[in-house]
Amino acid sequence: MNSHLPISGSLGELDVAAILARMHVQALDGQLKIAAARFTKTIWLQDGCIAFAQSSLPDDALGHFLLGRGLIDAAQLEKSRRRMQKNHSRLGRALLEMGLLTPERLWSEVGAQLRAIVFSLFPLRTGRYDIGCPSEDAGENIRLELPVPEAILEGVRRILDSEFIESRFAAGMDLFASPDHAIGAVPLKPYEAHVLSLVSDATPLDEVLARSELLRFDTLKVLYALRTLGMVCDRPQPGRAHTPHSLPSPPSTFTSFDEALQNYNSKYEYIYRVLSKEIGPVAHAILTDAITAIQDSIPPCFQGVEIRSQNGRVDDKSIMKSVWYENFAEAGGDFLRGLEEILYAEIYAVKRHLGKEHETLLLQWIRKPGN
Repeated sequence: MNSHLPISGSLGELDVAAILARMHVQALDGQLKIAAARFTKTIWLQDGCIAFAQSSLPDDALGHFLLGRGLIDAAQLEKSRRRMQKNHSRLGRALLEMGLLTPERLWSEVGAQLRAIVFSLFPLRTGRYDIGCPSEDAGENIRLELPVPEAILEGVRRILDSEFIESRFAAGMDLFASPDHAIGAVPLKPYEAHVLSLVSDATPLDEVLARSELLRFDTLKVLYALRTLGMVCDRPQPGRAHTPHSLPSPPSTFTSFDEALQNYNSKYEYIYRVLSKEIGPVAHAILTDAITAIQDSIPPCFQGVEIRSQNGRVDDKSIMKSVWYENFAEAGGDFLRGLEEILYAEIYAVKRHLGKEHETLLLQWIRKPGN
């Protein structure tokens, strides 16, 4: 299993849509278990699709689901349960034997029930997630085979909690179109395509909301889905120039790769300690994920970059072995650019998880002489 995503954590750090997106990007198969105060629900992922789902809530069981949809009544449900016990069969088989469902209807209704379990997880703000290894055989014949990007889009569409959606966005946020970073092709509805068309390069969120034909909640919900799917982001994509006030120019007084790396490592360690103090051990995974996201834009010598879990410093062995034979005078510019990109990515990660105030404090510290 890829170490870039923690195998467990809090939904306060990553929501369900974000977890599914990252598992999809990292091609992680397995069981995603969500434990909340009243229930435990598990999603099985296989080959980029959600294959099955399970819930500990009685109301999520197939019988209650069919009862709620008016396909059977309480008396029929009770009779089917007695039949199940007598014949040691499952509810679906009992309903078929009683003539209450056709095979086609059984498959479609079980699929709808499984989708309802999956989509019920998207608005959760509290709870714990755990990612386990895939099981060899779930023993289920009726499976979803629902592509993860489609599940994310449909799950977000069904969210009704306006406070949850509002909490996904920060005041003063700028948005960027990022079609090359989408995690998968998904068909957008016309109103969703309309919201996407309003985002270009550094478009203020307030401007998108003002120009949208949709209400605020609906616009934000579409943007949340687009951000989770990677079609819209809130930072410049690799290759874009940094904003003039974002970071100071890279120092030009270094005389070697090792000297430059040590200088930047002191900054990386400071960022790591700030993040660790606020959110704990998951800081390492957050920073690793931030660097992974910019792999396509940094020099080749950084492609195998690793950061140490003890202090957040870049492991010099993962870098120096790629540049020891290079001439610093000739290759130092690209090397510094890569270090700078990593620094920018880590500061952005702090902004996302801790807010703009922490980002400002970090930039102030970095600009101080001697840092």
